[in-house]
Amino acid sequence: MRLWRIFRRLRSSDEDLDEEIRSHFRMAVQDRVKAGETEPVAFRSARREFGNVGLIKEVTREMWGWASLERLTNDLRYSMRVLRRSPAFTVVAILSMALGIGANTAIFSLIDAVMLQSLPVRNPNRLVMVGDPMRYNALSNGGGRADLFSYPFYERFLERNRIFSDVYASGRSEHLNVRTARESSAAAGGEPRGRFVTGNYFSVLGVPALLGRTFTPAEVRVPGTAPVVVISYGYWERNFARDPAVIGRKMIVNGSGFTIIGVTPPEFFGDIVGAPTDIWFPITMEAQANPGHDYLKSPDTSWLLMMGRLKPGVPQSQAAAAVNVLGPRIFRDIYKSKAPNEDLRQLLQKRIQVSSGAKGFSRIRHEFSAPLLILMGIVALVLLICCANVANLQLARAARRSREMGLRLAVGAGQVRLVCQLLTESLLLSLLGGAAGLLFAFWGTHLLLRLVSGSDKLPPLEVHLDGSVLLFTAAASIVAGLLFGLAPAWQTTRLDLVSNLKESKSGQSEGVSKAFGKLLIVSQIVFSLMLLVAAGLFVRTLQNLEHIDVGYSRKGLLLVRVDFKTGGYKDAQINRLTRDLLDRLRRIPGVQAVTVSENGLFSGTDSTEDSDVVEGYTPHAYEDRVNRSDRVGPEYFQIVGTPVILGRGIRQEDRETSPKVVVINETMARFYFPHSNPLGKHIFDGTGKDRLVYTIVGVVRDVKERNLRAPVARRFYTAFLQHPPTDPIDGMNFEIRTGIPAASLAEAARRSVAAYNANLPVLSVSTADELIGNDVRQERLVARL
Repeated sequence: MRLWRIFRRLRSSDEDLDEEIRSHFRMAVQDRVKAGETEPVAFRSARREFGNVGLIKEVTREMWGWASLERLTNDLRYSMRVLRRSPAFTVVAILSMALGIGANTAIFSLIDAVMLQSLPVRNPNRLVMVGDPMRYNALSNGGGRADLFSYPFYERFLERNRIFSDVYASGRSEHLNVRTARESSAAAGGEPRGRFVTGNYFSVLGVPALLGRTFTPAEVRVPGTAPVVVISYGYWERNFARDPAVIGRKMIVNGSGFTIIGVTPPEFFGDIVGAPTDIWFPITMEAQANPGHDYLKSPDTSWLLMMGRLKPGVPQSQAAAAVNVLGPRIFRDIYKSKAPNEDLRQLLQKRIQVSSGAKGFSRIRHEFSAPLLILMGIVALVLLICCANVANLQLARAARRSREMGLRLAVGAGQVRLVCQLLTESLLLSLLGGAAGLLFAFWGTHLLLRLVSGSDKLPPLEVHLDGSVLLFTAAASIVAGLLFGLAPAWQTTRLDLVSNLKESKSGQSEGVSKAFGKLLIVSQIVFSLMLLVAAGLFVRTLQNLEHIDVGYSRKGLLLVRVDFKTGGYKDAQINRLTRDLLDRLRRIPGVQAVTVSENGLFSGTDSTEDSDVVEGYTPHAYEDRVNRSDRVGPEYFQIVGTPVILGRGIRQEDRETSPKVVVINETMARFYFPHSNPLGKHIFDGTGKDRLVYTIVGVVRDVKERNLRAPVARRFYTAFLQHPPTDPIDGMNFEIRTGIPAASLAEAARRSVAAYNANLPVLSVSTADELIGNDVRQERLVARL
C-alpha cells in the first residue's frame, strides 16, 4: 500500500484521509453541542482545538512511511512539468550537459580500457609480471635482458621456482602467412597476430576453451612434435564464420601445417592490452612457424615475456625478493663461461622488475597514460564551462520564477524545501544530459581511437561502455547537477518577500544576486581562456615536433622493410639477396637511389653494442662502453640526406676484403674525442681471434632515429657489405630516394619485392613523414581534440 500510494497516488487515498478528518471534526462539534454550547461557538472551539488541517495531513502521510521518497517522486513530477513548459531552455541545457558529460565519458572509457581494466581471466589479482619490457622499451636505453627472457632462462626459472604456483612464458611471432583450405587469412582482417606460448599458458591464466580445448604441458614438451594451434574468437568469426566444425581443420603457417584444436572465449584477447592475439602456437613449434628462427636453444636471444600466479598467502613483495635472488643465479649459470666478467657483473646487477599482472602487459598503457590524464583534465574544464553555462541559464530563468518562489515562501514553504525542489530539477536535467552524453561518448570514443591511430583504421583496443563507464557517467551527472544547481537554487530562494510580491514593471526580483551571475560569466571566460591557451600550446608543440630537424631529408624518402629470415635467407644468401633487391628497386621509375640498413629509421628495432673499446679512451663506468650501432649500405648518408661533417661516409669499395671502417655521429665524437680529431682512430669489438678492428673514417650529423623527444644516443655505423648481418632480428630496411612523391611508389616497391620472391614478406612500406607522424601520435591525440 505504501508503494501504491507513492507511485500511483490514487485519489481515493486522499479522499479517505479527508473524510476521516471531517468525521473527527464533526464528532468534536457534536460533543461540544451536547455539552451545551451553541453550534457556531462549538464549531469555532473545535476548529481551534483541532489545529492546522494541512499539517495534520502531512503528519499522517509521514506516518504512512517513506515520506522522503514520496516527496522526491512529487518533486520529479513537478520538475518534469516545469521542464516541459520551457522546451527551449530544456533542450539547450540538456545539450550543454551532454557535451560536457559525453566528453568526460569518452575519455574515461579510454582510461578504463588502457589503465583500469583487468584481464578477463580467473582471479587476475594473483597474477604477477616478471619483468616489464613495455616500460623499459620506452626508455632511451632500449630495454634490458632482465625484462625479456630467453627460453633457457625460463626453463631454469620454472625448474627452481618455489614462490609461484606456476609460471608461463610467451613471445611474439614474426610475419605470419596463414592459409586454410579455403583462402588466405589476409583476406579477412589482414595479417593475423600470433604468439608462441608455453603449454601452461591457458591454465595459469585460467582461460578455458569456448570450443575444443587448449594446450596441455605434456603434448608441447618436445620441440617440433605438436603442430596444433588455438585461435581467438574474433579470428574464428572473421575467417571461419563461427563454424563449429573448425576444430580439427588444417591451416598452413609459413609453409608448415597446423591443426586447430580450440577457440578462446570472446572476451579473451590475450595478455597484451592493445595487441590482441589471433593465433596461439606452442612455443616448441617456434622453428616451424617462423622458418629461419630457432630461439629455443639460444641463451642470448631474449624474446619472452613471463607471468606467474602467486601461491595462496604469498604477497607480491615476497615474490619480488625471491625473483631477484633466483634471477642472478640463473644468469650466472647461463653466461658464466660465455660473457666477459664485466658484462656478467653488469648483468647480475640488473634488477628484475616484478609488478602486478592483473591488467596485463601493455605498451599502450605506458605511451598514453599521461596524455589521457591530461585530456581528462581538459574535458573536466569543459564540463565546468558547461555547468557554468547552465547555471547562468538557471539564474536567468529564476528571474521569471521569483514571484512563484515568493508566493510559496509566503504560504509557509521552507527555504530548504524549495532548494531541494530546485536541485531536483537540476539533477533531472543533468541525468537527461548524461543519458544524451552516452551517445556523444560512443561517437567520441571512436573518434579518439582514430586520432590515436592517425587513420580511419581503429587501433586494436577493447573499448566498451560497460558497467564501470555507466557508473562514471551517472556519478558525473549527479556531481554536475549539484555544481550548476546548488548555488542558483540557493540564490533563487533568498528573496525579500515584501518587494518580491509587489508588482514591478520588469517583473524581476531583486533577490537574485546579479553579482553571482557576473561571477559565473567571469568563470566561463577564465576556463575558456585556459582551454584556448592549452590547446594553442599543444598545437604549437605538435607543429614543432612535425617540423623538427631530424638530421636527414624527409621529403621524397621511402622506407621498405623486408623480412629475410621468414623468407628462408641466411648467412651468405643475405648479401646476394640484398644486392638483387637493391638492383630491382633502383629500376622502379621515379627512383633516384637506393641503399640499405639493418635497423632503419623509426623502425622500432635497434642494436646496442656493449663490448666496444675506443682507442685512446678509458671507460669510467660500464655505460661508457655502451653504444648504439647500425650496418648501412653504400652511400647511405648521401641517400637519406644526412650531412657528413668530417671525413667520408660508407662507400661502394667498403667490402669484405677491404679494411673495416666505421662512421660515428657527432654525439659519439664529442664523448670520446672532445679535444682531438677522431679520424684514423680505432674501435675494437670482441676479444681473441674474433676481435674486429674498425678505423674511424667519418663523422656524420646527429640523427633522430628512434624518438623525437629523447636525446640523441652515441651511435656508429659500419659497412653492410663488409660485415653483412647473419641474423637480422626483424628484417632489413631499404631506403629509397625518389624524385616524385614517395607515397606514390609504395605499391610499386611491394610489387618489385614480390616479383623477386612471392614468399618474401614485406613488413612495411612507409614514407619518412609517416614514420615520424607515428612518433607524435600522443601529441596529435591531445592537440587535435
